[in-house]
Amino acid sequence: MSSAPSRGDRRDAELAREVARRAIRRLDILESVMIAGGAVLALVGGAGIAWLLAALDGFAFGPTWVVASLILFVVPGAVAIFIIRRDQREASRRVAGQQGAHRAGEGKGDDV
Repeated sequence: MSSAPSRGDRRDAELAREVARRAIRRLDILESVMIAGGAVLALVGGAGIAWLLAALDGFAFGPTWVVASLILFVVPGAVAIFIIRRDQREASRRVAGQQGAHRAGEGKGDDV
């Protein structure tokens, strides 16, 4: 029995790599579209807020639009990044805890 991969196995592996590359490329495009959509929504929302504040309290439209748009884009983005990193830390701790518990239990049951 040979442990060297056959020609068919190599072809299947190359096909799987190509499918993975294509999926990653599509996800990157989707991510860019979602970020651009969020930026457009932040600009439109910022314009609405600036228009209301300019009409009600006499604030200058331009600077208010910039500040409101930045707040509408940066704050949700920062919250999302914080949540993602927290979830990653918790997952890392769970994996480390499971590996530690598994290692601690390896020696048990050998004294038969």
